[in-house]
Amino acid sequence: GEAVPSAMPRRRRRWRRSGPPEVAASRAARAAGVVFVSCICTAWRPAEAEYDPDDRIETARLYGNINAYAYYFTDLLVGWPNPQRVSVIVDTGSALCGFPCNGCQHCGKHIDPPFNFDSSKSARWIGCGSDCSGICERNHCSYTQRYTEGSSISGLWFRDLVQLGDAVQKNPPVNATLGCHSDERKLFYTQRVNGIMGMAPHEDQGRPTILQDLFADRKHLNTGIFSMCLSEWGGKLSVGGYESKYHLDAAGRRTSVQWIPLVHRWYYSVSPVKLEVGNVVISSGLDAFGTTLVDSGTTFTYFPTQVFQRLVAALVAECTSGAGCHASREGADCWRLDGPGSVPRHFPTLAIEFDDGVRTTWPPEAYLFRRGEPNLWCQAFADNGAEADSVLGVSWMLHKDIIFDLTQSRLGIAEAACPEYHKLPGEELSSFAPGERSRMFTVMVVFSSICGLLIGAAVLVWLCANERDRKRSHYIFCDPSDGGWFDTGRGGKKGSRCCCNSGDTSSEHSEHDRDHLPGGSSANSAA
Repeated sequence: GEAVPSAMPRRRRRWRRSGPPEVAASRAARAAGVVFVSCICTAWRPAEAEYDPDDRIETARLYGNINAYAYYFTDLLVGWPNPQRVSVIVDTGSALCGFPCNGCQHCGKHIDPPFNFDSSKSARWIGCGSDCSGICERNHCSYTQRYTEGSSISGLWFRDLVQLGDAVQKNPPVNATLGCHSDERKLFYTQRVNGIMGMAPHEDQGRPTILQDLFADRKHLNTGIFSMCLSEWGGKLSVGGYESKYHLDAAGRRTSVQWIPLVHRWYYSVSPVKLEVGNVVISSGLDAFGTTLVDSGTTFTYFPTQVFQRLVAALVAECTSGAGCHASREGADCWRLDGPGSVPRHFPTLAIEFDDGVRTTWPPEAYLFRRGEPNLWCQAFADNGAEADSVLGVSWMLHKDIIFDLTQSRLGIAEAACPEYHKLPGEELSSFAPGERSRMFTVMVVFSSICGLLIGAAVLVWLCANERDRKRSHYIFCDPSDGGWFDTGRGGKKGSRCCCNSGDTSSEHSEHDRDHLPGGSSANSAA
């Protein structure tokens, strides 16, 4: 019930209905205010930290795109007390985690400035003791790393506090082994991203990888499992588990995880035995694919020459006969879609079967990629040349949640609606990624519309209640000084007395009114 203003402290009146018009108006106004404030707070609420201490899973936004970047990357916060952001390619095919530092002799211009070692009070160089497997340079342990495509990096080892992701995720820091680049060559020099985060299952030059350093933090993290969920633009990296909320197909239906054996000695490898194009088998047998790596640092998916040629021939045959794929071939490896459509939905779905009978699909939105123009799609698979082995790269991982379960030596594959995050070179750290800001604007517009409707409804209810009570001003109140209930009457004048004293039940109102007293069963107890 509502109490009257403090100007009448000794005449506490308990209104049996919704209260007099001024009280009803006050309630409606407060309700409208609560609705409005709630809506505003909800619409403008900042992003919440994504670290889950109960599940012990750390997550980080992934950025990237096959055409715009040719890789996927995340952010790290390095150092203390003022962590510095560095962007790094997420690479399951290598082990070193490193980036340029101040004073680099040959480093390119990247998204983030070089790491300032002197600004971090927690940074420590690794010396030339027995645990240094590299070359000793100026009493510091050094490294040199070369990659398949011909690029290389070299620098000095150090240890520092590292947080996975940016400030939005608020993941707990760990002490990790890192590389401070003093020289970058070829792709590492020209790439937009600062460095690389190797997540291979083996140590690098005798030193633990950042993945091993993360798994060592058993207080905050489940050990032995991580996952990558990649969309056309960006995605999500989870360490300590995976997020099943993304496991949805194109129609929004729940999907399940398919598990296949995973070998994780030096690299992550699996064993495909069959490749199909539109339910037609084009290659089969373990020997046809050779050793097959799962490598997020490789842009395309690579097959041995024979498998690649058969795949291209089958795709051309499928798209140039019958109804076709509603696209015309452009060059040796691209297709231009007919009409205004921007998704190759008429292309056949590929399927890869693994040695334990698990059959996984590979949609056209993954084995093809959008090259600049909305309706120009090109092959995201290629010939591995003289190599008789295969590499399942980023293009195979797209639109799936790929789960690396090292404790049980298995790889999980789930069709997924992975989140999208966009980032432009040089963009400052903010609460929301650019893609999120557009979605947040839409959300705020929707919330504002709903708030307007709710507030309008609250005002309308108030007006109706006010009008009803004005016409029907019939309120009964208990005045303890007179010891009974009084009916004000339609005109607001004092009406007949309705006896509600203890033991008097002669009035037609007495029992009814006693039963409806707030906080008691009798008029005397209420007063």
